[in-house]
Amino acid sequence: MRMIIKNFTLSNLTANAYGGACKGSDFKVRRDFKGRRHARRNPALWIKVVASLGILALVAAGCSNDDDAANNADAPLVIATTSIWADVVSNIACDGLADVQPVIPIGGDPHAFEPSLQDRSRMESAAIVVANGLNLEEGLRDTLEAVNTEGTPVFYMADHVETIEFGAGMSHGHDEHDDHEEHEEHEEHDEHEGHDHEDHEEHDEHEEHDEHEGHDHDEHDDHEDHDEHEEHDEHEGHDHDEHEEHDEHEGHDDHHGHDHGSEDPHIWFDPHRLSLALPELSQALAQYAGISQTALDDCTNSYIEELRNVDIEVTEILGQLPAEKRLLVTNHDALGYFADQYDFEVIGTVIPSGSTLAATNPAALQELVELVQDTGVKTIFTETTHSSQDAEALGREAGAEVATLYTGSLGPSDSGADTYIGFLRTNAQTIANGLG
Repeated sequence: MRMIIKNFTLSNLTANAYGGACKGSDFKVRRDFKGRRHARRNPALWIKVVASLGILALVAAGCSNDDDAANNADAPLVIATTSIWADVVSNIACDGLADVQPVIPIGGDPHAFEPSLQDRSRMESAAIVVANGLNLEEGLRDTLEAVNTEGTPVFYMADHVETIEFGAGMSHGHDEHDDHEEHEEHEEHDEHEGHDHEDHEEHDEHEEHDEHEGHDHDEHDDHEDHDEHEEHDEHEGHDHDEHEEHDEHEGHDDHHGHDHGSEDPHIWFDPHRLSLALPELSQALAQYAGISQTALDDCTNSYIEELRNVDIEVTEILGQLPAEKRLLVTNHDALGYFADQYDFEVIGTVIPSGSTLAATNPAALQELVELVQDTGVKTIFTETTHSSQDAEALGREAGAEVATLYTGSLGPSDSGADTYIGFLRTNAQTIANGLG
């Protein structure tokens, strides 16, 4: 049985293709047994039919593209600073609920990236910007603050998770440091005891002088109390003003999202910790991007379940490594949350900082060579967003391999790390292979 078109010509299609065709026209495809015999006798008619079907397919495709473009145009623009956060936001606003775009391209270093005027323009036109915070995006900090001041809300993910301190995963060397401090305190105590007798004699000679000074000291204390009281009143007034200002911008930003301090910004290395912040992200998208909270909740619940599953999967991948092999040497101090979640210890970093913008230290690198050799660490982990030159030199000197992790960015489409969940899984496998 063949398909033919009755009462339909190319002129019909040309006249109506961009009229009713996209909205359910009268074009119909019918089965006709008589027409089948007629078509065999008349090849010219059959050629017309095939040509008509081809044009109709093109029109249908055009209609579909127009519909997709219309739907995409209706979706609010949400800008995320990194490709990792863009993927997370896309899963919270799933099924095209938002047009989510990253500022920093795939492979870009969030510590070093500098925005263009076009990047700033996109951020200003967004319904909301999602950033990491804690000064991870060092080159974007001024721009984030500026667009927020001009009215674009900025949601800092780090404000909504329990953070850890830099170096929380680096316990190596603490015992040695503590012993050194204790030794210094002991020497100071001995020296202090040696002076006790002399101090006592001097005290007897100056008792009268002390009594006179006590009067002056009391007056000074009264003056200090007054100054402190005035300063306290002034500080309370300042706090009140800051509190009112914070209330005006609630949901837009939080001061702790801007400051680096001692808090580690690499929060995405722990999917469990991250998942706890997703309901608040969902609420922000509903409030500022105007997306249905019900739809967002459905997406959020589904994604949290996916993150729970990948957390279990990562734990299983790493389960092959015994405790004595769970020692990490990384390019910079980025895996603190990973170490905290999966029971690893970061024993050293090539760059002695939580930022890739810091410089290496030759003396520290030599100590790290000895540490790698002493502990038997098999692999040093560098990253896709930063040069591996120093790590490779360290590996050659220490007799260790070098493997590459995805840290501040997702990978390209064929990497297995082109989504946040793939990023977690791929890194876990790389670490397991490198240390196993």
